[in-house]
Parts: sequence; C-alpha cells; structure tokens
Amino acid sequence: MKKLLFLIPLIIGCSSQKEESQYEKLLDYEGNYQYVGETTLDIVASELDTTLYAVIDKAKYPLKHVALDSFVNIQNSPVVFQRDKNKKIISYKADGQIFELHKRDFKKMEMVPRKELLHNPEGYIYKKPEQKHDGLQTGNLENEFGRPEFIINMVKETIKGNFPDVHSILIYKSNRLVLEEYFYGYDENTPHQLRSATKPFIGGILGIAIDKGFIQSEKEKLLPYFDSSYSEISNIDDRKKKLTIENFLTYRHGMDCENNNLESKGNELKMMESEDWVKYTLDLPMVAEPGTSSSYCTGCALTVGSLVEKATGENIEDFAKANLFNPLGISNYQWIFEPNKASMTNYSQLSLTPRDLVKLAKMYKDGGKWNEQQILSESWINKTFDMEEGDYGYLWEHKYFMIGGQRYNSYLASGNGGQKINIWPELDMITVFTGGNYNSYALYGKSTPPNEMIPNYILKAIE
Repeated sequence: MKKLLFLIPLIIGCSSQKEESQYEKLLDYEGNYQYVGETTLDIVASELDTTLYAVIDKAKYPLKHVALDSFVNIQNSPVVFQRDKNKKIISYKADGQIFELHKRDFKKMEMVPRKELLHNPEGYIYKKPEQKHDGLQTGNLENEFGRPEFIINMVKETIKGNFPDVHSILIYKSNRLVLEEYFYGYDENTPHQLRSATKPFIGGILGIAIDKGFIQSEKEKLLPYFDSSYSEISNIDDRKKKLTIENFLTYRHGMDCENNNLESKGNELKMMESEDWVKYTLDLPMVAEPGTSSSYCTGCALTVGSLVEKATGENIEDFAKANLFNPLGISNYQWIFEPNKASMTNYSQLSLTPRDLVKLAKMYKDGGKWNEQQILSESWINKTFDMEEGDYGYLWEHKYFMIGGQRYNSYLASGNGGQKINIWPELDMITVFTGGNYNSYALYGKSTPPNEMIPNYILKAIE
C-alpha cells in the first residue's frame, strides 16, 4: 500500500475571522498536485466543516494548520505549501520532497453531504424511493417501521455532517425498498467500491462453480488445484496438506495469517508487497490445525477467486457476468480481479451500485433465487449462513447487536470505508451502507458510522 504523505487534518482555527472568510482562505490551497510515483492528489476545501482535505484514491484526509502555509499530518510530519513571488501557491513540501501544483482547474470531490441542504438540514423531507425497472419494488418507510422518525433523524444527522462520508443508505424491508438516500455527490447510478465487501460475493461465485460441477465439493483438498501453477509451495507439512476449500471459505485455515495483526506473516499489507498474492498466501507457514479456529485473512478470499478461474478455465469476471450478474440484471459495475501488485490501488475489488447490492443481498435472503430463477443453490446459502456466533461462514460474517436486552442477528458483508451489507433474516430486512471512511480505525481510532447508525437509529425504529 502506498505511503500516504497526507494523512492530515488542515483546520484553520482563527476565531476572530468569520466562518466564510476561513473557508475562502482554504480555497487558496485547492488544486491537483503531483504525488508519489506518477500519481496525483487533490487538495479540496470543505465548507461544511471549514477544513482542507487531501484526496487520494477517492479517500480524503484532513489537514491540521500549525502556521502560515504550514500543516502537519496525523503522523505529525510537516507539510508546507510554497508560493511564488506573486504569492500564489505553486507546490507543497512533504517528507523531504517537493510536489508541484499540477492544475487549479480540476474536478473536485463533493465535500458536503447535500449541497442544497447545507444551511438547512432540517428541511429534509422523506420521499418514497423511485420505482425503477430493476426488479426492486418500493414502499413507504412509515408502513414498515413503528417509529420511522428515528430513520428520518438519522438522515438529517448525516446531512448535518455528524456521520461524515456516508455515501448512501438503503433499507429494504418486507420486500420493499423503503429508504434510498445518497450523499456527497453519489447517486443510484454510481458504482461504489466495495473493498473487502467483495469477498462474500466471491464465495457465492465459487458456490455457483460447485453447483455447475466444475468443482465436486468445497470439502475437496485445496492445494492440488494449484499444482500446475506453482511447482513448489513453501512450508508444506501434514497440516497444510489437509487444507480444504472450505477451510479458506470459513477462514479456518490454520496459517500464520491475520489481517488485524501487523506481526502476522500473512497480514494484508505484507501480502500486498509480494508479486503474487495467491502464491504468497499458499506459501505461509502453518501455526494450527486447519478447521480449528477462524482468523480473518484477505489472502483466503483471493485464493478462492483464483480457484474459480482454475476450475472453470475462465476469468472470474467473465464467469460471474454470465452466471451471477446477467441473471440479476446487473450491468453497471467494474471489476478487475488481478491478485498481484497490479492491483495495489484497486485491491481486486468490485464496484457496484447500492441498488444492485440490495439485489444481491435479496438473492441470498431468498435462498439463492431471483425472480423465481435459482441463481445459487439453496443448500449453498444454508451452508453459508450456518455459522457460529460472531464467526464466518463462506466469507460472510455473523454480526449482531444487543438493544434493550434483545438481540438482532444479521449476516454481514463488510469493507474498509464503511461498506456494510447486512441481511437481517428475523426482521425480513436488508440494509446497505456505502462510505469513504477509509482506514478510520487505524488512523483515528474510530469505527465507521454504520456501526453507530444501525443500532441507534434503524433498529430502534422497529417497534
């Protein structure tokens, strides 16, 4: 992963000035600048919170003002803007390097949730989602929730900026799409990057490959499928020889691979420095018997995707298009599955529209069916959701909330930045969030907004 030179809040706090003049002062720094390698970044001011942000790969990082034209990042490293003899900003200096201003005229990321409601968030009025020809029926929020005002207030708080960088909120309940709201310039036609929320759908694509007979069963041994690609796999022992496809689907691999542990040899950041991410994963040493305990490992999902390609003889993108996306009527998406260094900036991830995420989740909720067509076998769906409390099942996660002594269970596809697709079987409900709070816990020690919005607003709206 690229070193981010701009992981920084730039907040000018001059109490003697009016809010508008502070914002106007920030506009002086806006532009598209050189960045590491051949890349560029944008510097954009936000009127909502009077803050300057560096925008890198669609993620924004605030900058903190310390002196005239000088700022520091969250690592407390200085970032200093430089001017020419006419007092115009021409570059910035960071980490001992100078990065030139590329251009002032650039397409800026939308920095406020709702421009038309920036100064009047209480003016938000709920509207029933628009009925489209995509197979999703729509309905009214008040017909499905006993206390819909909780959800309406959640939207208003998002417009106020109290849940920053939430890009969409969709609620599908009792077979009706009852809430569909977009923010920060996103809309129903914008495919959104999923990050790790891609992984559960890779599990479903593998299930289709098994349903069609390309693989006999997920109980099969894993390593033989890679014999022809990798003449030698490292750290082979009796435990590694036992590895099954199912061990990778449930993250019960027994390898030294744990995303949340920087010391783990299979940590995602270390894997991404290697040339071949699947080979790197298969080479990891074993630390436990496979099948005993789960450990979240990105390499497992990427290996499952590569397995689909080896078993079917097709690129996974083509196989998924023919057997998953086309039957669901999904065409507005992007996906390049290339689990190697070529994917350092796109992470082999899917980008889908939020409405299409609802359709995929509905297919899972309905036992693998869409419009009476069996897309994924019901038996695969049942095995996917047959997981222990708080554990993983075929790349999905069991997630629950406790509210007032009552437990609300869901199956979750989750991705960095606040991508949350929850299926709530007991509530006959699906919730979808997309967002841009990338690396929020690592950078700021905070979880993403949906983890607060779901229990405090959506679940409390259920009478």
